[in-house]
Amino acid sequence: MAAKSVVITGGTKGLGMAYATELLRRGHNVAICARSQSGVDAALAKLKPLAAQGAVVDGVVCDTTDPAAVRSLWDLAVGRFGRVDIWVNNAGYARTGASFLQTTPDDIDRMVRDNVIGTLFACDVAMAGLKRQGGGRIYLTLGGGSASGRVVANMTVYSTTKRALKYFATALVEEAKESAPMVLIGTISPGVNMTEGMLREIAAVPPEERAKVLKPLNFIGEHVETTAPWIVDRMLADTKQGSDITWLTTGRLMGRSLGMLFSRRDILSRYGLGV
Repeated sequence: MAAKSVVITGGTKGLGMAYATELLRRGHNVAICARSQSGVDAALAKLKPLAAQGAVVDGVVCDTTDPAAVRSLWDLAVGRFGRVDIWVNNAGYARTGASFLQTTPDDIDRMVRDNVIGTLFACDVAMAGLKRQGGGRIYLTLGGGSASGRVVANMTVYSTTKRALKYFATALVEEAKESAPMVLIGTISPGVNMTEGMLREIAAVPPEERAKVLKPLNFIGEHVETTAPWIVDRMLADTKQGSDITWLTTGRLMGRSLGMLFSRRDILSRYGLGV
């Protein structure tokens, strides 16, 4: 496969970092961003030694809720790689494990701004740029039951923002068909991953409520090094408009249920957690 050039917003931690790792190991160029220069520098120090087959990785400070900063991220990628083949909207913020009334106004504001407004601004820049260059792919990250509309307890605000992105992605597919048919729009539903963000959310849950939050994670949770290679493989092979790359499928859940009849699945102990 010819080398691709991929932009990953929020690519310095968690799943974004795992995507970047997998892409570089496969010989693809990657541009990442974070809110701070120290975050960018630390991620680049980890990623550069992983680049294979002449792949290049670079990064820039970018808050996706700032359109000018997003344009700078696009310009960095095009300046280094010549073009952008895939743009992954991964940046976002979650405060889960809390009811709506337990969610602070600051958390509500940040989830709406980062997850919705930031993604819309990023798609605006990416879609226009990909149309100018003659094509490419954009992925939006879903979660929290947003793909199906399923209500998930203690994820009211987060899931609302992700449900908004589901509608936006569907609408964007229709617009692309009309005005930019060479730009492919897709979604990624990566499941429940034990990232730095997830651990931060768990730590914010009151101790007396933590066991209830932790209990389902050994069933639905996953390590990023398990999900990321699978997702990256499908991103690279994708050629369809409106594709949805979903990790936690019904079939996978059924297989996991069957497997747990014979052996205990333990995701949490690696992180010093238990129920």
